[in-house]
Amino acid sequence: MPPDDAALIADWTALCAALENDDSLSCGPLACGLLAAVALGLSGDSRGFARDFGIAHALVLREVNILSGDLGLLTVNRNDERTQRRFLTLSPAGKDLTDRLTRA
Repeated sequence: MPPDDAALIADWTALCAALENDDSLSCGPLACGLLAAVALGLSGDSRGFARDFGIAHALVLREVNILSGDLGLLTVNRNDERTQRRFLTLSPAGKDLTDRLTRA
């Protein structure tokens, strides 16, 4: 499960909602949740996010591919080929997007 810090959970929930409602972003709720988790420092890798939120790692990897590929919002810093874990940070475009939405 996500952290127990109520303020951090509220921030994550608010950022997820803002990402889902943003017209410039065309992705689903799982991608929005992952992007918000990376932006807020809740998760730095795909397997950790999958475990924390009770989601199959394969589904998270699919969203990582979309967010880091076509959309260019995440950067994969390192891959663990054995576990398929992807270590993630926001790209400059992802940082600009999440900063804009958290200020709004």
